[in-house]
Amino acid sequence: MAGLLKNRIESAVPAADGLWVVLRWADGSETRFDAAPLVAQGGVFAALADPALFAAVSVGPRGRSLSWPGELDIDADALWFAAHPADNPFVRPVAAE
Repeated sequence: MAGLLKNRIESAVPAADGLWVVLRWADGSETRFDAAPLVAQGGVFAALADPALFAAVSVGPRGRSLSWPGELDIDADALWFAAHPADNPFVRPVAAE
């Protein structure tokens, strides 16, 4: 399902014991998104350290993002390419020397 604007999230299930979400994709595959590093960086995503807010995750319109109250969202392509770096069209393979 690689490719920009082709990655669609079908469902997002937050963990009961941490800052991660199991994502089910339109192609039937599943990946795990660990939000802890993003929360630790601070900024707007630091609010997700609140367990009640983190648990309020939902799938955005047309499956194109993860969303939380307060206009927090993460693009589906970014999540897909984080889980499948070989599919990322913006990363060039390192040439063998």
